[in-house]
Amino acid sequence: MSGGTVLVTGASRGIGLALVCELSAQGWHVLAGARDPAAAHGLQAAAGKEGPGTIDILRLDVRSDESVRAAVDEAASRVRGLDVLVNNAGVFPEEGNESLESLPLECFEEAFAVNVVGVARVTRLFLPLLGRAAHPRVINISSLAGSISSKEDSLNYCYGASKSALNMLTRTMAAELRPRGITVVAVTPGWVKTEIGGPRAPLSVEESARSLAATLGRVSEKDAGQFLDREGKKGATPW
Repeated sequence: MSGGTVLVTGASRGIGLALVCELSAQGWHVLAGARDPAAAHGLQAAAGKEGPGTIDILRLDVRSDESVRAAVDEAASRVRGLDVLVNNAGVFPEEGNESLESLPLECFEEAFAVNVVGVARVTRLFLPLLGRAAHPRVINISSLAGSISSKEDSLNYCYGASKSALNMLTRTMAAELRPRGITVVAVTPGWVKTEIGGPRAPLSVEESARSLAATLGRVSEKDAGQFLDREGKKGATPW
């Protein structure tokens, strides 16, 4: 499926920006959320290019009710409904190798404010627009770092805990929203060369975005509540 309407949060850089470009190239009408659109030069450049799709930039800070409500109003003026919401905005507030004794506890607050509460905030405020689509989907960008069953090291305390919480949030929202026809899934984009993934990651943002774009088009009601890999496979990523 292509040519629908999609909102991507955290669209100013990294996977979010690459996904916006990929979806637009496939003919989607993309609403690209960014905290500071004026500073999102790559996103501005992408929105200015001619192509089969359309990119509209929305000022959207997932930590603010006021900002998200304003983004909903702006989106409603541009589209009738929302086929897909991609909750991509995320933060990695710690260095990653801190011990429990040296870790600033405020890093937990920042990670959960964006990676968990932000997802709940954006999803619930965009529900009316999602409810107008024929087959609405919510794609929560998670991480293998959130896998509890495969955890064997002491790295990434805050980020990992927030992604585990995001997976539980995904399951809970999926159970509530399934009867309303809204499918909610968590998807890991793979280990990607971003500020979070680092230079050793094997995947480029473009490779990850191509897979994610194909997956969000294929997600169906039977996938509700699942933790999918970037190709849309179930069971490939452990909970």
